Amino acid sequence: MLEGTAVEVYRFAVANPTWTTQEVSDATGYTLKHIEDAIQELESQRLLTPGADGGWVAISPDTALADAVDEDERTMLQLRSRVSERRREFASIVPIFLEARAQAVGSGSVEVLEDPAKVRRLLIDSGRDVMSNVLIAQPGQGSTADVQEESVRKDLELLQRGIERKNLYPTGTRDHVPTRKAVAAVTEAGGEFRVLPFVPLRLMIFDKNLAIVARQLDPGDKAALVIRDPNLVHIFTVLFELAWEIASPFLDDAGPNSPLSSTQQSILNGLAVGYSDEVIARRLEISVRTCRRHIAWMLEELGADSRFQAGIKARDAGWI
Repeated sequence: MLEGTAVEVYRFAVANPTWTTQEVSDATGYTLKHIEDAIQELESQRLLTPGADGGWVAISPDTALADAVDEDERTMLQLRSRVSERRREFASIVPIFLEARAQAVGSGSVEVLEDPAKVRRLLIDSGRDVMSNVLIAQPGQGSTADVQEESVRKDLELLQRGIERKNLYPTGTRDHVPTRKAVAAVTEAGGEFRVLPFVPLRLMIFDKNLAIVARQLDPGDKAALVIRDPNLVHIFTVLFELAWEIASPFLDDAGPNSPLSSTQQSILNGLAVGYSDEVIARRLEISVRTCRRHIAWMLEELGADSRFQAGIKARDAGWI
């Protein structure tokens, strides 16, 4: 934080309460100009303050820090107060918005959010205000370690508040180390995670009265459907619970007879129901080339001449 001259001047000032600039110069060998510059730097950091006799008094780092951040803390409190007030103001007009929208389109139950920033804000606010449970279906092959670290922190906060949390992931995420570590940490605190070969929808349900569903018109679509109609939310909740019942615990590894990774098991399940390579790759969010490479390895490992024969041999071998 401080340059070399400032450090030496501060050290001398602390050890010699009645110091002068000439004494510092004699002791350290720095010119008076350098010492004056150091004094200005120390004063700006609140580590020196003018004394009653015209000299300078050294201030402890703790006191200087408290003085430096006091104004910032007051500003933060004022900002938080303003944000809370704005939140209350906007919350008060939500019923007006829904009523007017219902009159315009016949229903205020579904809202489309095109802006990803607004979607993230809604997710944050909904997570903060949730009272009883959160149900999540999350497609994809897992997020980065940094994203998972933030997710773990939020999950633990919810669990500490007594919020029930259920997560559905694709089977392939078992192979993703950051996701696996995050699941282990949250599971230990009471979170629940299960996997399906495919998770078709990106979905979050809060308190079973608000559902946020990714629109997914195409791979680049970032819009979300915000559903408040209790009948529609109930349907999504029922679908989630049905999927949850047939899903497997995340931390249950593949059986001892299966040499497959979780991703390969998902590919094999896709082949068993007749999906094309392109469909399987899209659902697992892997490239078609990677998908075909896994398929070729499994055909060779099973000694199968066709995908149909591979399915039969995989079942006989206990792979699926």
